[in-house]
Amino acid sequence: MRVGLEWLAAEVVAGLPSAGREEVRLLLEGVLRRPEEWPVPGGEESADVFGARCWVTVVAYRGELEVRDVGWCG
Repeated sequence: MRVGLEWLAAEVVAGLPSAGREEVRLLLEGVLRRPEEWPVPGGEESADVFGARCWVTVVAYRGELEVRDVGWCG
């Protein structure tokens, strides 16, 4: 399974301090291990996933999760 970052999400992640990037990475690893929580593939539905101090919004396609939004409040 591949994880892609939408361009704006990639810019947000690039601007996070290393602690924020690490929290987002760990959250995404957890998302990859729980496919039952993924939105229906096709890119029309999204799912918001929350960690302790970060969140991501993802959409699913065949063989790929795309991160559309990222936030960190650390």
